[in-house]
Amino acid sequence: MASVLVGSVAVVHSGLHSGNSPGTTGAAAERFAPDDTRFLVHSGGPQEGNVPYDGRFTFARIRFGVGLSAGSFRGGGRGLPPWAHDYPRAERNFMNILREITLLQPYMDGGNIFTTDDPELTRFPLAYISEPGYWHPTESEVEGLRNYLLKGGFLIADDFRDADWFNFDAQMKRVIPGAEFVELDETHAIFDSFFRIKSLKTLASPTYRVVPVYLGLHEENDPERRLMAIANYNNDIGEYWEFSDTGWLPIDLSNEAYKLGVNYVIYAMTH
Repeated sequence: MASVLVGSVAVVHSGLHSGNSPGTTGAAAERFAPDDTRFLVHSGGPQEGNVPYDGRFTFARIRFGVGLSAGSFRGGGRGLPPWAHDYPRAERNFMNILREITLLQPYMDGGNIFTTDDPELTRFPLAYISEPGYWHPTESEVEGLRNYLLKGGFLIADDFRDADWFNFDAQMKRVIPGAEFVELDETHAIFDSFFRIKSLKTLASPTYRVVPVYLGLHEENDPERRLMAIANYNNDIGEYWEFSDTGWLPIDLSNEAYKLGVNYVIYAMTH
């Protein structure tokens, strides 16, 4: 058992990690054909398909390019493609935090996986994309994400750095022509939607020596309007969520990653 302290609430996680290597590999991952999301791995075994919308907050992860068994990347050896980095432990651990410290009633066995042109995505107010430096959406996926964001959806882009930005920015300009991301500071409402984030300098990337920057895309590029997307550039909060119950990363840094995530959810649900 590992205790994670968020604010003044201690949340105890059971051992979600089995085996000696991180991530989901082996037989569970092999259930996926290259473009197959029939089986979503969760704590009790394979989850058959996405769970239907039932009013609970459900974590929605964006799939792009390939299915879950498409192989490792950057020599990481996890056997997972970029979009599945930290899946499914990150969302399972994060849902534990949401359940304990907010009034939301999240789905607890992981989350759903969608391509951005799946009409079902529009039932879920928040979507998460990992490693968008590798993201090359089809025209259908571009149109789907555009509709999602303009209808009120919120996108979190996480786990990318350095030159990855150029691809993400280029793809988002396909999604929202003329899109201009601006650097956000602690005065933005998203950093005071649940927890008051006093400093954005506290949480650095767990794996790279880079300076984190938080960039936002507002409706019609107007900072006074709704924030549609936030990019955790030069950071990887999903990595902190994934390993928060292992003792491998400092608890105080994992807490900061959870605080950001909770704020993103509350902002998305209230704007």
